[in-house]
Amino acid sequence: MVFAIYEQGLRIHTPKEQLLVRPSIRQAQAISASRRLLDHKGDTGHSQDIGNDIWNSNYIDPIAREKEQGKESEQEQEKEIHQQKKAAKAYIDVEHSKRKRVPLLPVSLVMRSHVITLPATANLNEAWKLMHKEQIHYLILLDEAGELAGVLDDRELLKEAAGVGELSKQEGIDLANTQAILLVNAPLVTATDETDIRDIARVMLAQKVRAMPIIDAEGVLQGLVTRSDLMLGLANQTLELWT
Repeated sequence: MVFAIYEQGLRIHTPKEQLLVRPSIRQAQAISASRRLLDHKGDTGHSQDIGNDIWNSNYIDPIAREKEQGKESEQEQEKEIHQQKKAAKAYIDVEHSKRKRVPLLPVSLVMRSHVITLPATANLNEAWKLMHKEQIHYLILLDEAGELAGVLDDRELLKEAAGVGELSKQEGIDLANTQAILLVNAPLVTATDETDIRDIARVMLAQKVRAMPIIDAEGVLQGLVTRSDLMLGLANQTLELWT
């Protein structure tokens, strides 16, 4: 496990594959699975009712026969699909074996070790002053226990200042004294300092993340990597992300 999601005070280790799948696809798969379950349950109840009305053991139920034929057809389709998946996997394995071995590129090569933090209870005015003073675009917010709470993006602050942000649209809100934690997006995606840069780049793109905190195995903050850091690594020809 190289990625972890912080949500509601919990650190949840999350496989890379799960972060690369679009939420809408996962939701559609769940709905499809539920429908198949309901359809199967309905067919079972229907067949049971018919079975209770049949007293002649020699009688051949056309519905049951049709259902049996349907099962055989489904089994044949499942067998064919299984064979296709097995063939596809064999092809992929062969292609992977032909590829040149690419060395690990840990994110520690490009991450920023000096990270500016701020208590999550601080207000937006304090956050803006600190970002302006340090000339940074991202602030990591920490809760009362010193745990990661979120990443504040200066773009979100500028939206609020321009009156186009979500908070500024609310009536009677005092932006200057609003807690900074209300402006961060949840959940928070993190990675370890040994995570491959290419994996981080793909996850950042899929999750629309502009900055990702880097932690150690105990969850202690080690650094921060941004999209700009990845681009600078490419520009300086120190990285080959897409090999």
